Amino acid sequence: MRGPYKKKTKEKIMSAAWELFQDNGYEETTISQIIAKSGTSRSAFYHHFHGKEELLFTVAYTYDNDYDIWLQEYYDKEKHTVDNLISFNGYVMRAVEESPFHSFYPSLYGRQVMTEGVRHILNPDRRYYQILRQLLKEGSETGEIVSVHSYPVLTDMIASFQIGLTYNWCLQQGHYSLLQYGQELLNPFLESLRAVDEG
Repeated sequence: MRGPYKKKTKEKIMSAAWELFQDNGYEETTISQIIAKSGTSRSAFYHHFHGKEELLFTVAYTYDNDYDIWLQEYYDKEKHTVDNLISFNGYVMRAVEESPFHSFYPSLYGRQVMTEGVRHILNPDRRYYQILRQLLKEGSETGEIVSVHSYPVLTDMIASFQIGLTYNWCLQQGHYSLLQYGQELLNPFLESLRAVDEG
């Protein structure tokens, strides 16, 4: 009973916070407002989060639900692993670019660099990382992917590419298509992992 209750409370706080962030802006939203809107208590809030800033970082998890949709609807076992990776990369870039939360990215990335708390973007247990690892592990085991790097290292490399691309897109204030630019820069790297058919 206790586990599900904790999860429900945490999700209520996150949901309330993001509604308020969108309606009022991050800076104008207070912890008291989040507690009131979520119908929780101050002790419950601080049980799950160190402060308002940490809630900003949880936006990463809102995308993970979308990535599960990719896994269910677009992942194709019959396709080459690299083709699935290219498809996933495009899906990720599009999700970030079209997100209703994109106006918070500058605050998110700036504060994430400075914080000493949890860096949710880099949480290896996120579905984003799980899917990447799954694809790269499968490709390595079937021989469709060839690299001097292990699949965990490749996972970190691809994630670093995508984080860097998104950060630069924020610095440029979204003046170009993240999806198109991401595909142009990252897809050649993904293609370089494709095993050469010597037949």
